[in-house]
Amino acid sequence: MVGWFGRLHRREDRGAALVEAALVMPLLMLLTVGIWTTARAWNVHNTLDHAAREAARYGATEVPWDGSSVANVRAIADQELQAASIAPADVATVCINKEDAGNDPCPLVGLGSTSTPQVAVVLQWQNYPLDFVFFSIDVDLQAAAVARWEGS
Repeated sequence: MVGWFGRLHRREDRGAALVEAALVMPLLMLLTVGIWTTARAWNVHNTLDHAAREAARYGATEVPWDGSSVANVRAIADQELQAASIAPADVATVCINKEDAGNDPCPLVGLGSTSTPQVAVVLQWQNYPLDFVFFSIDVDLQAAAVARWEGS
């Protein structure tokens, strides 16, 4: 019998493509889901970076820096997270702080000190699930940003 490509098909070749597809399909699905899951985690990490930068930028203009400043800076981070469809409750505040010159604003994170006052924001999503087809792992996503304080 002449096949679609014009070659002869033998009777023992029938169904070989189905068997090959059955063997390759799980690997192809694992690869596809793995790429999608990893890309989503990368997107979430980039969103955390963006939220931390925007919050630090806002905090750099917060004058005067007082008791409500930390809540105001976190509110800006929450707005950025909500805009990206991330629940702010999933993201913890590691550090939001303003320090004078020569001090590290978030010493546990080790952002370093500068010669000018600065505002630092560190956000973290602990145990972010990377769900693959046959297994799942949890990773910690963390983002940090520092902005020079513009207040007087």
